[in-house]
Amino acid sequence: MKKRLSTMLVGLAVFATACSGGSNGGTPNSTATNATNATNAPKETAAEQVTLKLSTWQTDGKAKWTEIISVFEEKHPNIKVELDLLNEKGDSVASMQKLDLMAASNDQLDIIELPYTNYSQRANIGLLEPLDSYIEKDGYKYEDEYLVDTKVNDKIYALPSSMQRWFVLLNKEMLDEAGLPVPKDWTWNEFMEYAQKLTKGEGTTKRYGAYLHNWPDYFQLQMMSKPTDNTFLKADGTSNAADPVFKSNLEMMKKMMYEDKSANMYEDIISQKLAYRNQYFNGLAAMLPMGDWMVAESGGTDAIPANFVTAFAPLPKLDGESKHYSPVQPTYMGVAAKSKNKEAAYTFVRWYTSEGLSISGRVFSGWAKSDSSKLIDTIVAAAKDPSKIDVESLKYTMSTTVPGTAPVPAKYADEAKNTVIPEAELYILGKQDVDTTIANIDKNIAEVVKNNGN
Repeated sequence: MKKRLSTMLVGLAVFATACSGGSNGGTPNSTATNATNATNAPKETAAEQVTLKLSTWQTDGKAKWTEIISVFEEKHPNIKVELDLLNEKGDSVASMQKLDLMAASNDQLDIIELPYTNYSQRANIGLLEPLDSYIEKDGYKYEDEYLVDTKVNDKIYALPSSMQRWFVLLNKEMLDEAGLPVPKDWTWNEFMEYAQKLTKGEGTTKRYGAYLHNWPDYFQLQMMSKPTDNTFLKADGTSNAADPVFKSNLEMMKKMMYEDKSANMYEDIISQKLAYRNQYFNGLAAMLPMGDWMVAESGGTDAIPANFVTAFAPLPKLDGESKHYSPVQPTYMGVAAKSKNKEAAYTFVRWYTSEGLSISGRVFSGWAKSDSSKLIDTIVAAAKDPSKIDVESLKYTMSTTVPGTAPVPAKYADEAKNTVIPEAELYILGKQDVDTTIANIDKNIAEVVKNNGN
């Protein structure tokens, strides 16, 4: 198994580099404490010191690891945790490439944090230790403790750490200027109307009503408002491109960019390499659909100060829906299958994904028992300028937004998503009709699914 895992990980790393643009059955393995019970081994106390490596792409500045680790080590003085930053710039793609190479070598791995779409692939090839028996030993029910299902092949290989929802950021001053209230209950048609009313000026200083970035997520923006099957892939892993909501979203984007002219033209986004933070915080766009990692940044950063108050609104509803939904996109934290201190590593994973995460004061938690209102206060208080964050609308948005069903992304989720981009761009840029675009995307995704054995 070890030879097979090594071979697969090396292959995965080589593949990831080219594209950059084993389990032990779940039984708790030896720890520094119980390993000493082996025959003829000297008896040692439970306080024996162990040193763990925490391998992640998230920088200390972003995730506040130094502070988090310090609190953990005070609670668990026999466990020392060392940060193993996989990429100095926090590049998740480069980090996953390095992680795969480390797994196939003799490098120490203990605690591993993985981005949203990178989890199931690594769980499938044996990089992570199944945690079911650890959870059973701890005596809690997973579904009572966490908000999203992390099972892969009916085993839990990680616990959810931060959990991202989507919403809409709005420039409060621009809303007031246009005589528009902060939306509380709105639809995508009303979103388009707001964008038109908030658009102002011409030329290089034109203020657009909304900024829609060129990430694949924006091609499925309205699908995010569905309670289920809210991505390019259905829950069963097959193509979701034929969903009428997908077509509606592509048509909305094109209309806003080229008919209403209430959003930046797509070719400008590409050719000028526009950045969503710059567009929003420099006052060139009044609204920005985005993930909740932007809460803390709404108070400004060293690079881009906040010069206005940001209000928040739920993702608009689809016609016929009574609630505001948003997909939840967790990051995952697990124990390396080859760790020599799995019990200690699990201890950190469990602590961090429950009480420990809130220490950073920057992200929302996947722990069902976290106090969202208190967490918002913590995140806002830690912002550079808390006065620039409309707390009332933020708390309303987070309490009103209902998490859509979010199964663990298929191992080919990124591959499927990337097939959408070139076809969707042809439509947005007026080089292909929408029905041909949908048919081609559906075919391309189906091919990806087939090639991955589904």
